[in-house]
Amino acid sequence: MSDYNRQNPNQQSKTDNLFSQFNSKFEWMAQIPTMQLPAKYAGALIGLIIVVIAWKMISVSKVESDMAKKLESERAIITQQAREYADQQYVKEEERFGQVLSWAVRGELIRNNIDQIDQYLSEIVRMKDTERVVLIGEDGQLLVSTDKRLEEAKGTEIFPKEILNLQKISVRSDVDGKKILVVPVMGLNKKIATLVVSYKQPKF
Repeated sequence: MSDYNRQNPNQQSKTDNLFSQFNSKFEWMAQIPTMQLPAKYAGALIGLIIVVIAWKMISVSKVESDMAKKLESERAIITQQAREYADQQYVKEEERFGQVLSWAVRGELIRNNIDQIDQYLSEIVRMKDTERVVLIGEDGQLLVSTDKRLEEAKGTEIFPKEILNLQKISVRSDVDGKKILVVPVMGLNKKIATLVVSYKQPKF
């Protein structure tokens, strides 16, 4: 073999060059297990990853929180609008009811037919959630009451003057914690009495 190499020096040189090139191309692969980033760079990289993850979590949490607040706000607005609409419809119905009641009571009151008015009011107080109905004269005297415990009382002792002085059908919800329907009873030229229907407080 050595005699052959001595006899073919060019062939030997080519073989050595080929092996040298092959080794140089794959030399970096042998160094991979021993290549390491400096500690400060590795720490910075880990810190950057942590910051990115934390920022993402905070951003997602903020978006979810904002969406929840927006949905809650929209729900509150819709609920408020529905309640206001229901209240408006309720007031309209109560005003219609009060107008009819006023007409019925006025005729009997002009004829001084108190017993008939008492029968009217006794029927009304049987309606759902109705607590009592009173008829108070323009002079402040109690004319009729479905609550017999009030028969000796004066109208001004039951309701304040600002209620009894109302000149149009009104619904109030803050009188002694109760909702009331105030119905002025009009004569030919002036108010002659006031009907007040009190409703029981709703149970929650």
